[in-house]
Amino acid sequence: MRYATVIMYPDAESFHPVEHELARDPDVRRKAIHAIKLLDDGTIALLAEVEGDLDRYREIMRDAPSVRSFTVSGDESGYCYSQVEATEMTRGMLERRNEGDFVIDMPVEYTDDGGQRVTIIGKEEALMSAPELLGQVDMELVSTGQYTPDSEGVFADLTDRQREVLETALRLGYYENPREATLEDVAAELDITRTTVGQHIRAVESKVFDKYVF
Repeated sequence: MRYATVIMYPDAESFHPVEHELARDPDVRRKAIHAIKLLDDGTIALLAEVEGDLDRYREIMRDAPSVRSFTVSGDESGYCYSQVEATEMTRGMLERRNEGDFVIDMPVEYTDDGGQRVTIIGKEEALMSAPELLGQVDMELVSTGQYTPDSEGVFADLTDRQREVLETALRLGYYENPREATLEDVAAELDITRTTVGQHIRAVESKVFDKYVF
Protein backbone atom coordinates (compact mmCIF):
# COMPACT_ATOMS: atom_id res chain seq x y z
CA MET A 1 0.00 0.00 0.00
CA ARG A 2 1.35 3.39 -0.99
CA TYR A 3 0.44 7.05 -0.70
CA ALA A 4 0.77 10.12 -2.87
CA THR A 5 0.40 13.68 -1.62
CA VAL A 6 -0.43 16.33 -4.20
CA ILE A 7 -1.42 19.98 -4.16
CA MET A 8 -4.37 20.66 -6.45
CA TYR A 9 -5.02 24.02 -8.05
CA PRO A 10 -8.62 23.75 -9.29
CA ASP A 11 -10.25 26.55 -11.22
CA ALA A 12 -12.47 28.89 -9.23
CA GLU A 13 -15.67 27.19 -8.07
CA SER A 14 -14.72 23.83 -9.58
CA PHE A 15 -14.25 22.16 -6.16
CA HIS A 16 -16.81 24.03 -4.05
CA PRO A 17 -19.65 26.10 -5.55
CA VAL A 18 -18.82 29.18 -3.43
CA GLU A 19 -15.04 28.69 -3.58
CA HIS A 20 -14.44 31.83 -5.61
CA GLU A 21 -16.26 34.08 -3.15
CA LEU A 22 -14.50 32.56 -0.16
CA ALA A 23 -11.08 32.68 -1.82
CA ARG A 24 -11.18 36.34 -2.75
CA ASP A 25 -12.47 37.65 0.57
CA PRO A 26 -9.49 38.90 2.67
CA ASP A 27 -11.37 38.50 5.96
CA VAL A 28 -12.03 34.77 5.54
CA ARG A 29 -9.34 32.09 5.69
CA ARG A 30 -10.12 28.54 4.65
CA LYS A 31 -8.06 26.05 6.64
CA ALA A 32 -9.19 22.51 5.79
CA ILE A 33 -12.00 20.21 4.75
CA HIS A 34 -12.35 17.49 7.38
CA ALA A 35 -15.16 15.47 5.79
CA ILE A 36 -16.94 15.37 2.46
CA LYS A 37 -19.73 13.05 1.34
CA LEU A 38 -21.83 12.67 -1.80
CA LEU A 39 -25.47 12.40 -0.74
CA ASP A 40 -28.21 10.39 -2.45
CA ASP A 41 -29.85 13.52 -3.87
CA GLY A 42 -26.63 14.53 -5.68
CA THR A 43 -25.63 17.27 -3.25
CA ILE A 44 -22.56 17.11 -1.05
CA ALA A 45 -22.13 17.49 2.70
CA LEU A 46 -18.95 19.12 3.97
CA LEU A 47 -17.33 19.82 7.31
CA ALA A 48 -14.88 22.70 6.81
CA GLU A 49 -12.49 24.49 9.16
CA VAL A 50 -12.32 28.28 8.79
CA GLU A 51 -10.71 31.29 10.45
CA GLY A 52 -11.24 35.03 10.41
CA ASP A 53 -14.48 36.97 10.24
CA LEU A 54 -17.03 34.19 10.64
CA ASP A 55 -19.92 36.64 10.33
CA ARG A 56 -18.62 37.45 6.86
CA TYR A 57 -18.31 33.73 6.17
CA ARG A 58 -21.94 33.26 7.18
CA GLU A 59 -22.95 36.12 4.90
CA ILE A 60 -21.20 34.56 1.89
CA MET A 61 -22.76 31.16 2.54
CA ARG A 62 -26.21 32.67 3.14
CA ASP A 63 -26.13 34.61 -0.14
CA ALA A 64 -24.92 31.69 -2.29
CA PRO A 65 -27.82 30.05 -4.17
CA SER A 66 -25.90 26.76 -4.38
CA VAL A 67 -25.85 26.38 -0.58
CA ARG A 68 -28.87 24.37 0.57
CA SER A 69 -28.16 24.72 4.31
CA PHE A 70 -25.28 25.43 6.66
CA THR A 71 -24.35 26.01 10.29
CA VAL A 72 -21.19 27.61 11.67
CA SER A 73 -19.72 27.23 15.16
CA GLY A 74 -17.09 29.50 16.70
CA ASP A 75 -16.13 33.16 16.72
CA GLU A 76 -12.71 33.86 15.18
CA SER A 77 -12.17 30.23 14.18
CA GLY A 78 -14.51 27.32 13.90
CA TYR A 79 -16.20 24.74 11.74
CA CYS A 80 -18.93 24.90 9.15
CA TYR A 81 -21.21 22.02 8.24
CA SER A 82 -22.93 22.64 4.92
CA GLN A 83 -25.00 20.91 2.27
CA VAL A 84 -24.27 22.35 -1.16
CA GLU A 85 -24.90 21.55 -4.79
CA ALA A 86 -22.07 19.41 -6.11
CA THR A 87 -19.82 20.72 -8.85
CA GLU A 88 -18.99 18.40 -11.73
CA MET A 89 -15.42 17.98 -10.47
CA THR A 90 -16.41 17.14 -6.89
CA ARG A 91 -19.18 14.75 -7.91
CA GLY A 92 -16.83 12.92 -10.27
CA MET A 93 -14.06 12.71 -7.66
CA LEU A 94 -16.38 11.30 -5.00
CA GLU A 95 -17.96 8.82 -7.39
CA ARG A 96 -14.52 7.56 -8.43
CA ARG A 97 -13.49 7.35 -4.76
CA ASN A 98 -16.54 5.25 -3.96
CA GLU A 99 -15.86 2.94 -6.91
CA GLY A 100 -12.07 2.74 -6.69
CA ASP A 101 -9.51 0.92 -4.57
CA PHE A 102 -8.16 4.02 -2.84
CA VAL A 103 -9.07 6.41 -0.04
CA ILE A 104 -8.53 10.13 0.44
CA ASP A 105 -6.78 10.86 3.73
CA MET A 106 -8.58 13.66 5.52
CA PRO A 107 -8.31 16.50 6.12
CA VAL A 108 -7.78 18.24 2.78
CA GLU A 109 -5.69 21.27 3.76
CA TYR A 110 -5.58 24.65 2.05
CA THR A 111 -2.15 26.06 1.23
CA ASP A 112 -1.20 29.73 1.44
CA ASP A 113 -1.42 30.10 -2.34
CA GLY A 114 -4.95 28.72 -2.55
CA GLY A 115 -4.11 25.12 -3.37
CA GLN A 116 -5.55 22.05 -1.70
CA ARG A 117 -3.19 19.47 -0.23
CA VAL A 118 -4.62 15.98 -0.81
CA THR A 119 -3.18 12.60 0.21
CA ILE A 120 -4.39 9.48 -1.60
CA ILE A 121 -3.78 6.01 -0.12
CA GLY A 122 -4.12 2.80 -2.10
CA LYS A 123 -2.54 0.48 -4.61
CA GLU A 124 0.24 1.80 -6.82
CA GLU A 125 -1.81 1.43 -10.00
CA ALA A 126 -4.56 3.55 -8.45
CA LEU A 127 -2.12 6.28 -7.47
CA MET A 128 -0.67 6.35 -10.97
CA SER A 129 -4.05 7.53 -12.19
CA ALA A 130 -4.27 10.39 -9.67
CA PRO A 131 -5.19 13.00 -12.31
CA GLU A 132 -8.21 10.92 -13.27
CA LEU A 133 -9.08 10.20 -9.63
CA LEU A 134 -9.02 13.86 -8.61
CA GLY A 135 -10.24 15.37 -11.85
CA GLN A 136 -8.41 17.15 -14.64
CA VAL A 137 -6.90 20.01 -12.64
CA ASP A 138 -3.43 21.45 -12.28
CA MET A 139 -1.57 19.64 -9.54
CA GLU A 140 1.90 19.36 -8.05
CA LEU A 141 3.27 16.11 -6.62
CA VAL A 142 4.60 16.73 -3.10
CA SER A 143 5.66 13.25 -2.05
CA THR A 144 4.97 9.58 -2.56
CA GLY A 145 6.09 6.37 -0.88
CA GLN A 146 5.15 3.33 1.14
CA TYR A 147 2.24 4.06 3.44
CA THR A 148 2.49 3.24 7.14
CA PRO A 149 0.54 4.66 10.09
CA ASP A 150 3.63 6.77 10.90
CA SER A 151 3.24 8.57 7.57
CA GLU A 152 0.17 10.38 8.85
CA GLY A 153 0.06 13.83 10.38
CA VAL A 154 3.22 15.86 10.71
CA PHE A 155 5.34 13.39 8.70
CA ALA A 156 2.88 12.90 5.84
CA ASP A 157 5.02 14.70 3.25
CA LEU A 158 8.32 12.95 3.94
CA THR A 159 9.84 10.53 1.46
CA ASP A 160 10.75 7.01 2.55
CA ARG A 161 14.43 7.97 2.75
CA GLN A 162 13.76 11.14 4.73
CA ARG A 163 11.62 9.18 7.18
CA GLU A 164 14.39 6.57 7.57
CA VAL A 165 16.96 9.28 8.32
CA LEU A 166 14.61 10.97 10.80
CA GLU A 167 13.77 7.72 12.60
CA THR A 168 17.47 6.86 12.88
CA ALA A 169 18.32 10.32 14.18
CA LEU A 170 15.58 10.08 16.79
CA ARG A 171 16.63 6.58 17.85
CA LEU A 172 20.30 7.58 18.25
CA GLY A 173 19.43 10.70 20.24
CA TYR A 174 20.28 13.40 17.70
CA TYR A 175 17.34 15.52 18.92
CA GLU A 176 17.93 14.95 22.63
CA ASN A 177 19.02 17.86 24.82
CA PRO A 178 21.93 17.59 25.30
CA ARG A 179 22.47 15.91 21.94
CA GLU A 180 23.50 12.25 22.22
CA ALA A 181 24.46 11.67 18.57
CA THR A 182 26.01 13.63 15.71
CA LEU A 183 25.37 13.69 11.98
CA GLU A 184 28.42 11.43 11.66
CA ASP A 185 26.76 8.88 13.96
CA VAL A 186 23.58 8.89 11.89
CA ALA A 187 25.60 8.62 8.68
CA ALA A 188 27.57 5.65 10.00
CA GLU A 189 24.37 3.86 11.05
CA LEU A 190 22.86 4.29 7.57
CA ASP A 191 26.15 3.84 5.67
CA ILE A 192 25.81 7.17 3.86
CA THR A 193 27.83 10.38 4.01
CA ARG A 194 27.50 13.08 6.62
CA THR A 195 26.62 15.55 3.86
CA THR A 196 23.74 13.38 2.67
CA VAL A 197 22.39 13.04 6.21
CA GLY A 198 22.57 16.80 6.67
CA GLN A 199 20.65 17.37 3.43
CA HIS A 200 17.92 14.97 4.49
CA ILE A 201 17.68 16.46 7.99
CA ARG A 202 17.36 19.99 6.57
CA ALA A 203 14.68 18.82 4.11
CA VAL A 204 12.73 17.14 6.91
CA GLU A 205 12.90 20.19 9.17
CA SER A 206 11.95 22.51 6.32
CA LYS A 207 8.84 20.47 5.49
CA VAL A 208 7.74 20.21 9.10
CA PHE A 209 8.35 23.88 9.93
CA ASP A 210 6.76 25.08 6.68
CA LYS A 211 3.60 23.17 7.48
CA TYR A 212 3.22 23.84 11.19
CA VAL A 213 5.08 27.05 12.04
CA PHE A 214 3.41 30.25 10.94
